[in-house]
Amino acid sequence: MRRVIVATLLATTSLLGLASCSQTDFNPADVYKIGCPAVDAAVEGGSVVSKVTVAGLKKLSQSGKLDAEAQRWVDATIGLLDSKDPKNPPSDAKKLIIDGCAKNGYTLQNVH
Repeated sequence: MRRVIVATLLATTSLLGLASCSQTDFNPADVYKIGCPAVDAAVEGGSVVSKVTVAGLKKLSQSGKLDAEAQRWVDATIGLLDSKDPKNPPSDAKKLIIDGCAKNGYTLQNVH
């Protein structure tokens, strides 16, 4: 559990860094590269980890720097992690999250 929290905090710090640097150019793949491992850790790690991850994703969502596909993925991921039962998301959100990660080279371990 401790390892999951540390990994998530590192990923979220990266998410916050991407979102807060107005001069930083990043592409949508960066969102998945950082966000997918964070989602995996958050779903496995519980509510504290989810809250930290959601904070970073909300910053990205509000940055105005995401393309439409990445924006949908971030919003679906926020919805999943903000839900009362993130281990059982609605099927359309779950598919969007899994497909987004897979398309960008990451296979989720904790979202099935």
